[in-house]
Amino acid sequence: MIDITRDAAESLFRHPAAAGSNAAKLEEFRLRQTIRMRKTKQDERQERVEKRGHADASKALFSPAARRQSHG
Repeated sequence: MIDITRDAAESLFRHPAAAGSNAAKLEEFRLRQTIRMRKTKQDERQERVEKRGHADASKALFSPAARRQSHG
């Protein structure tokens, strides 16, 4: 969250970009934003799993043995 705010603040003081396609710049920005959000979600998910105290909790839910037990 802090990085997003810092990036926004830094962008206010940057020199104007050289002439070019704004669409290409927007596409690049969206790509970077998507990558950043994916990484953030992965980090948050990992943090939640660690807080539970079960490092392999996500793997255990989808293991073949767990499926056999839940389906009777």
